[in-house]
Amino acid sequence: MHDRIGDHIFSAEIRTYAKLDTVMHRDSASDPPSSQLRAYEQLRLDLMNGFFPPSSKLQISALAERYDTSVGPIREALSHLDAEGLVSKRGQRGYWAAEISTVEFEEVSRLRVILETDALERSILNGDLDWESAIVGAMHRVKSALASAQANPNAVPDTLIQQNRAFHMALIAACGSRRQIDFITTLYDQTERFRRRSSLDEKEVQQEFEEHQQLMNAALARDAKTACRLLQGHILEYRSRVTSALSA
Repeated sequence: MHDRIGDHIFSAEIRTYAKLDTVMHRDSASDPPSSQLRAYEQLRLDLMNGFFPPSSKLQISALAERYDTSVGPIREALSHLDAEGLVSKRGQRGYWAAEISTVEFEEVSRLRVILETDALERSILNGDLDWESAIVGAMHRVKSALASAQANPNAVPDTLIQQNRAFHMALIAACGSRRQIDFITTLYDQTERFRRRSSLDEKEVQQEFEEHQQLMNAALARDAKTACRLLQGHILEYRSRVTSALSA
């Protein structure tokens, strides 16, 4: 589908996300100590779950108290999260939780289509039996999480959200580019932040599950053309449902 992903990555749109490079290699010697990593993970989870409303001011002293740490790890965490697009720094005035806008969501979704379809095509070409097994296992966990969510519809379906994410990552795991996967992971997480501000009904959640099943079948059949078409449609349909929910 895409013979040269580099032609896309270095387009003007991808350059917008160049600052993500600062968080691509968290296993390097420059990684933050455990206290900084813990603050980062806790703050990131709160941002993803919508604990801090979009565009709300993030007071460093209050965050340090909430996460039982000093201001140093909080500043480091905010710097990383700014690179991921989950917070925004406004000059010397500090940090704010990132805004929610349909324009931004549509842009993130478009970039996901470019990068994920390419990664899926490459994974289908390169993937071995371990890759196939990981996809089947991820799909089984999605099915289990969906059953639990349907049994308790009033609960926040965190497990289902996590397993949906794991399934998408399993599909592209054999693409051969760690950096491409990191870009996709960040973009995927940004879309989930929008999802949590909307509410998809049970019928829509079931539709997502069926789309995942079709994706799995095409990938395991090594039908790259069909799989990439299904993935593109899945992302764009997801974009349409969330955009409609946000605009309601």
